[in-house]
Amino acid sequence: MNPDYKIFSIKGNDRQSNSDFIQVKSLSAGWIGIVCDGVGENDGEESAGRICSEKVIELIENSKESDPLIKMKSAIVNTNQYLLEIQKSKLNETKIATTIVVLYLLNHTVCWGHVGDSRIYQLKNDRLNLLTKDHSVIQELVDGGFLTLKEAASHTGTNIIARAMGEKPNVVADVSKMHLQPSDAHRFILCTDGLTNLISDAEIESCLRKENIEECYECFISLLKRNNMSDDTSFLIVDPF
Repeated sequence: MNPDYKIFSIKGNDRQSNSDFIQVKSLSAGWIGIVCDGVGENDGEESAGRICSEKVIELIENSKESDPLIKMKSAIVNTNQYLLEIQKSKLNETKIATTIVVLYLLNHTVCWGHVGDSRIYQLKNDRLNLLTKDHSVIQELVDGGFLTLKEAASHTGTNIIARAMGEKPNVVADVSKMHLQPSDAHRFILCTDGLTNLISDAEIESCLRKENIEECYECFISLLKRNNMSDDTSFLIVDPF
């Protein structure tokens, strides 16, 4: 499977470096796209996002597990342990922690998983679906009935995450999968909170509905340019067919 895709990633105006990282790769069996949002200031070869995404891809590629969902979840969990081991060997250095969203395409099956508050949206036949649920303090308050969705949107603690790769042992990754019918129109976007803090779900749906991936990409760029991108902002658009 060789999907069409477009990538965008830029350093936030209030950041010293871009802590986001995007990786895509065609595997011996399937295709994978990953978006990470590093916790804290880290970039380059030692960035949490780069280390995390490269390890997940390596583990998926080398796995003998036949079930793609189990294979992906295992890779995420084992990568978390790998990040913790790196930090243990590099005392007093920058924390290696990051959010992650993974889209794994194999034949007509799509698997996805995430840890943190980066998101995956799907547009299916012009209808938007949020495939992930934020692992954030705000989302926990909403789930507990302490905040409404409207109150949560303007709450000061929107960027406090409740889970991240490389922070604690035994991380829980949310994963799922679906079968894609070629007769349906599908488009996915993986993105960091730099995008979702600036662009509404209605605007995301409008952009994803564009006729082709180039127009879709330009729609997001146009909306982002109207805002002050104070945070690192990254997205990956994927057309599987």
